[in-house]
Order: sequence, then C-alpha cells, then structure tokens
Amino acid sequence: MSTLAKKDSPLNYDIKCRDTIIPIELDKGDSLQFALKSGQKVIIKVVDTWAKIISTELKDITVPESGARLVYRFGCKFNIDGKDVEVEREVPTARSFYEPLDFCGVHIWLDGVKAAFKRAGGFLLEKDFSKAKIRCEPQKDVRILIQDSSLDICPEPLHPWCPLPEEGMRIEDCYRGEDCWMGSYDGICAHGGLDINHPARTPLWAPLDIDDHAYFNSVAMGDNNNRWRGTRRWENGSLWVLQAHHVPGLTIEEHVPIKKGQQFAWGAGVWSGVVDHSHFVFRIIEEYGEFIVDPWILFAKMYRDRELFPDKFI
Repeated sequence: MSTLAKKDSPLNYDIKCRDTIIPIELDKGDSLQFALKSGQKVIIKVVDTWAKIISTELKDITVPESGARLVYRFGCKFNIDGKDVEVEREVPTARSFYEPLDFCGVHIWLDGVKAAFKRAGGFLLEKDFSKAKIRCEPQKDVRILIQDSSLDICPEPLHPWCPLPEEGMRIEDCYRGEDCWMGSYDGICAHGGLDINHPARTPLWAPLDIDDHAYFNSVAMGDNNNRWRGTRRWENGSLWVLQAHHVPGLTIEEHVPIKKGQQFAWGAGVWSGVVDHSHFVFRIIEEYGEFIVDPWILFAKMYRDRELFPDKFI
C-alpha cells in the first residue's frame, strides 16, 4: 500500500510514519495529516513560501558569471496543529548544513521552494538537468522530507560515503565555496548535489548495502563524465538511489551487490574542474513520485553514526 494517499480538501494528503524518511511536494494551501509511530496524528498546512537574495557579486542578476558568489535564503510558513511555524534556510553558507525542524513530534527538512527559481519569478536557473538529469526546482511550491522525530532517516547506521572532514562539513570545502545542495553556482545556477573537495583517488565506500550499481554516464561511452549510481530497495518499498560523479574508476564490478563499508570506487579526478572533488546525489523514488533531495541529510546521519559507533565506522 502506498504511504501517500490523496484526499479531498481540506486534508489533501494522509501519510503514515514508517522507518525511512518520506519526501513530498506541496502547494500553498495544501495540508497533510501525518500519523506518528504512537498513532497520534499531526496536521501540517503550507501557508506561504519565499526566497530572497542576501548578497551578490553578479554584475547582472540574470547572467551567470564564473566564480561570482550569491547568497540567498528561502523559507516556508507552516501551520502545524493550529500553530504557525516559519522555517528559513540560507545557502551557500555554513547554514547550508542544517538540522530539521522538530515540532509536535515531527521532523521536517525544508529541501527547496519553487519561489527561488526564475520560472516562478525568482532568480535561480537549473544547472545539472541537461547533463545529469538532476532537477532542483520543486514541481510544487515546496519540497519537504518528513519523519517521526523519535526515528532516524533510516533504520540502520550509515557508513561514511567518503572520508568525512574531521571538523565537520564546511561550505569552503564545497568546490569554490558554493556547491552545496542548491548552492548558487556561477551566481544563479542551482547546484544539483553536494560537492566535497578531496584529492583525486580518494576512496568511496558504500554507506549502506547496495542492491545494484553501475555507471550511468562514462567517458568511455562518450559522455562528459564518469557518473556512478547505486540503488537500495527498503522493505517498505522506498527506493534510495545514490550517485557519485567525477569517478576515475570502480573497485567492484558493475551489477555486483555491495556490502555497507566496502570500497566501490575512487573519488574525484575526472573532469572535476579547478578543485578536485566528488559530487554526491541523493534520490528517493516512491510510488507517487521521484525526488532529488539534499545529500547533506545522509552526511548528517553519517556524522551522527560515527559518534555513536566510533569503533565500527571510519
């Protein structure tokens, strides 16, 4: 049975808690009923969304400029069980690496708003759709991920995907300081993933058991990069798709299952630009849609799990 059930207004969606995080896109005025693990139900309504530029180095706000920096904020006003709650994020700064809203027993990750994009009157353009089919812009007014706050994003610990920066994630280590999720590459191009700077041929490990994996782009096939994709189907039916780009080589043959913690590839080194880095992508595919979301959600859990299990994970 689908986790998401469409209903007539005023309760547009009915969602039941499960053991993996749930993505959903909503329009202003939409509401959802979220059933917690305890059985308690929380009503969440989208009241408003916004996006605004805080600072920019662009000479022309409509024209991308190599290396130009732009900082912006985006937000959403929710009504949760009758109480108004505003959530705002800032990118690309240290605040890009954020914690979810924790309210009424629910965690809500604010992943993106349509208002930031040019087609909706904003300023951002898509960067990675033509080459890697990564679309940052929500199809509705806001994209969120939701979970019972007593649960984690998935029911098992995650192994680091790559060596985690010891001091934590820093925006300075995301290519030129702009390439977090939806960071403003060249000033106005939404970055479709999370870049982590590290030397060429840095090891990449499987964060969790991978059912199947392969290159979906490669220089050998005539593409402009080596891009890897691995999939994991959870028992509840949710399909997680992990991608790593700029991969110089695999260490496990394609279409062979990978165990959590196994090195499957080397990172960085293929068309990685002015700074060697790996580009990480996180997709979640459900019966009701496909969502590309912030990989930081995975890396935040990797940091938490490394603290919880220091002898088990790197």
